[in-house]
Amino acid sequence: MTEPSIPASLLNQVRANLEPVRPLASPSRRLLALMPLVLLLFFGPPMYYHWRENLSSLPYWASWGLSAVESLSGAALMGLALRHAVPGLAVRSRWILLACAGGVMLFTCVALTTAHVLPTPLQDLNTWTRLAWECVVMELLFAIPSLAISAWLVARALPTRPSLTGAAYGLAIGLMTDAGMRLFCRIDQPLHLFAAHGGVIVLGAVGGAVTAAVIERTKYRRLCCAR
Repeated sequence: MTEPSIPASLLNQVRANLEPVRPLASPSRRLLALMPLVLLLFFGPPMYYHWRENLSSLPYWASWGLSAVESLSGAALMGLALRHAVPGLAVRSRWILLACAGGVMLFTCVALTTAHVLPTPLQDLNTWTRLAWECVVMELLFAIPSLAISAWLVARALPTRPSLTGAAYGLAIGLMTDAGMRLFCRIDQPLHLFAAHGGVIVLGAVGGAVTAAVIERTKYRRLCCAR
């Protein structure tokens, strides 16, 4: 029933497929490599556009402090996603879901706290729509390239639940981008924050989930075709 030795044809086929593989760095080292991206998302929007005019009207804990907390929370969620992408290091799915829910709750608390400390009057519908759309476009200019970098890092691993992993790193990018946008956008009206800024966070989570699923399906198809 079994061959006493491996057939030469099989050995030749295996040898032909052997090639050097770059070892995958640990999740902590890959997260450390993303620190310049974290800083770019934090300081990029206000430096690229302009600092918000009423930034000095906010106390430090409500401006820089809340933005720093949101940015660091996004970085922590990114580290969890990078870890979850490695099968041997993956955490339970419910912990990823709880972490994502915590990120959403954090954004909600930050938005409501900012609106309470420095309330902004609601504009008319046309002005509100224009400003909301401008914030969405500005955030996407930073979020989309960052999402692509995160997707590439996760794709180098082998996530067993790519959609969940992608949603986690997409949400992380959304949180870190919003942390920088808070230092640029002068509008603290809750409807604007949840519709425009929160909308980009939702787009990041959905985009990350779809991107990760498509990448893993493409990798699987290529593997099947190579056999």
